[in-house]
Amino acid sequence: MIFSLRTILVLVFVGTAAGLAALPFIGEPGLANPKTAGFLGLWINFIGAFHPVFLHLPIGALLLLMTMEGLGIVTRGRVRVDAIWALLFALGTSVLALVTGYSLYLTGSYTGELIQMHKRDAFLFCGVLLLTTAWSLWSTLAKKNSRLIRGGYLAGLGLSVLLMTKAGHYGGEITHGDPLDQLPPKILANRQAAAEALAKDPVVFTQIVQPILSVNCVYCHGVDKQEGEFRMDSLEGLLKGGDDGPGLIAGDPDQSAILDRLHLPLNDKLHMPPSDKPQLSRDEITFLKWWIAQGASETARVSELKKSPEVDAALANLVSPEQRKALEDEKKRLALEAVERIRANKTKLEPMIVAFSADFPDSLKYVNAGTDTLRFLVCSHTGTFGADGVAKLQSFAEYLVEADLTLSTMDAAAMSGLAGLKSLRSLNVSQTAANDAFVASISELPALEILNLFGTKVTPACADSLAKMKSLRSVYVAGTGIDAAGAKALEERLTVAHGRPVRIVGTPVTISAAPQQPQAK
Repeated sequence: MIFSLRTILVLVFVGTAAGLAALPFIGEPGLANPKTAGFLGLWINFIGAFHPVFLHLPIGALLLLMTMEGLGIVTRGRVRVDAIWALLFALGTSVLALVTGYSLYLTGSYTGELIQMHKRDAFLFCGVLLLTTAWSLWSTLAKKNSRLIRGGYLAGLGLSVLLMTKAGHYGGEITHGDPLDQLPPKILANRQAAAEALAKDPVVFTQIVQPILSVNCVYCHGVDKQEGEFRMDSLEGLLKGGDDGPGLIAGDPDQSAILDRLHLPLNDKLHMPPSDKPQLSRDEITFLKWWIAQGASETARVSELKKSPEVDAALANLVSPEQRKALEDEKKRLALEAVERIRANKTKLEPMIVAFSADFPDSLKYVNAGTDTLRFLVCSHTGTFGADGVAKLQSFAEYLVEADLTLSTMDAAAMSGLAGLKSLRSLNVSQTAANDAFVASISELPALEILNLFGTKVTPACADSLAKMKSLRSVYVAGTGIDAAGAKALEERLTVAHGRPVRIVGTPVTISAAPQQPQAK
């Protein structure tokens, strides 16, 4: 009976060894690709799907066996271990894990150096475990238990665990990335590097897009694993796409597959990343959509692309939690400082406003209750407000941001004193004596955004002066010496001079339909 059992065991072990040796010669990767495989390939693909079921079983069995053997050594034999059944279980499940894993490899979805090292160590692990199990089984059946035999068994067991650990580590890297990348110091260092890159006008693709994709997508679509034959670790791979076509279409986010997959319902099997993986944040999706819409450049920097407020907000959030908290704390500190500064300034301004109002009642007011900026409206003082009034306004130059002198009767020379009001953002001199010389006198106002020249004596000759106003955004020239064609030409010139759109309103209107002065931003 013993002889026949030994014969059976020898045949089983020899057959297993021969099968493992023959496994690499079944075929090349791609044989089991479900989109192209024949009948045999489809069965191999089906078998490969069970790899996750078996790969953890030998790990648990061997770690338990190592623990028990360690206790036996520490207790000097008081803890005794019957290793045979644990070894047989570990060997059987290891062979199943290897066969199913190699079947998965034959689908062609896994390539690269990591998969080759994983495959090598998996074969070595099974080979060493096979010899160790055979050695232990022979010594048990032959009732041999010398120190040499015991040492050989422990050496084989230790080597098996070492190879299993290496193979498992490479397999984990293929599926989940390198676990060492999750070390807190490394994550914090990466956060700091990303934040510093954002502060230094980074290259959009390499310093922002790639890190987003590396964290969320590349573990399944990179060098070692290409689900759907799609790689996302380079712009070339994104543009080339995979089984379902291009991953993105430069300039067209609505037709880009990677964004379509992100927006599918979480329970949809086509949603990416899979529902059990970390999902991209709203800011990251906003940023990817913007980058694709701007042409998906590989070399453009943030400053070179047109941004919307939504994109600016998304960029601001692409920083570490530590930096975000620091920014929020700084924002709160600045807000408190602003409140204190406004309170102090209003305390200083109150008596000055009272004194000014004695001459020109109700003409000087705060833009709103929560600010220290001022607005001047000439209103009922159009006939009495002149050069002396302009001189008195100079005391408020730091705070005066809006001035409306509509219908004022003072001459252009007196009005030129407005050039000293360096904080002005909006100026309305409609239906006054303002002329080209007046426009030249105020051409150095650094903050002026809105200028209303409706019904004045300006002509196309004021274009040079308007071109010097670097903050200018809107100019009203209807009812002046600048006709509709001249207004269009002026708009084109100022847009070129300022490098951004400047709106010129020059449609002829009657005096009674004078445009209402808009408020400065």
